[in-house]
Amino acid sequence: MQAQKTLPKRKTYESKTAQMRFVDGQRAELAEVFEKPLAYVPSPMFRRPRQMAHVMQETITITAGVNLSREEERKLFLQLNYAKYKVALIRKKLLQRIHWKKIDVMELLRWNQELLHARSKIVTGNVGLVLKMAKYVNYQGVEFTDLISEGSMALLRAAEKFDCERGFKFSTYACRAIHKAFSRVAKQSYRYRRCFPVQLDPALEKDNHLERKREEFHRENLNEVKLIMQHNLANLSVMERSVLNLRFSLDQESPRPLTLKQVGQRYGLSKERIRQIQNAALAKLRCAAEQRMAAS
Repeated sequence: MQAQKTLPKRKTYESKTAQMRFVDGQRAELAEVFEKPLAYVPSPMFRRPRQMAHVMQETITITAGVNLSREEERKLFLQLNYAKYKVALIRKKLLQRIHWKKIDVMELLRWNQELLHARSKIVTGNVGLVLKMAKYVNYQGVEFTDLISEGSMALLRAAEKFDCERGFKFSTYACRAIHKAFSRVAKQSYRYRRCFPVQLDPALEKDNHLERKREEFHRENLNEVKLIMQHNLANLSVMERSVLNLRFSLDQESPRPLTLKQVGQRYGLSKERIRQIQNAALAKLRCAAEQRMAAS
């Protein structure tokens, strides 16, 4: 990766462009171009202007939930780094001149817009990776929004450093950077909590609302099954009703659920045969329950 570390003083570019007229935001954009360090990943393609012109003209569409192909991803990163290369080149030439022409300054801003556009596409196309990884990690005391924020910044830094010429997908490279960012924010959170400990109040830590809703849903389903069984609305055979009663302890005949093997021993049948009877009975119950829900 090549970088330009020496940046001009503010008065240098301000004095050079003082007499130039810009539309809203362009002067602030110009200040950002000159004040921020710029690094790009070089490529042999940069020495082939005609081929790069063809690459820059290609439009790569970003669709939510659809991954880019390897070739589309390669072209997108070529567009990003070539735009950075052109910005760095024009900026260097301007700083070596005494008098600046507006056409050169506008060319610099045009390439900066190409840079921002390509970077935005890369981040937009891979931001789902941050969300997906954040859902599968569990760091105590770390807010989900903090993970998303740190992961997004890591994704942006990874896009700045990724070399598409090495032949592997950007998601492979970005996953490592995002994981490191998650670990870093978790360590910072742990260090903060260690310096400012707070006594844990279990009553405030856990909300059992979901558990209550789950138990209520379970009771309602159980009552519905018992109702269907009581009136035999699913047209179950005697054997099917008996197997369900024993397996799931639906009546007083079996105070506790029996295993398939135990039910099979009671009727002199194999465990596999009892499973078949059970599955057939459950299928009938499901159909009957769906018909009752549709009717209601």
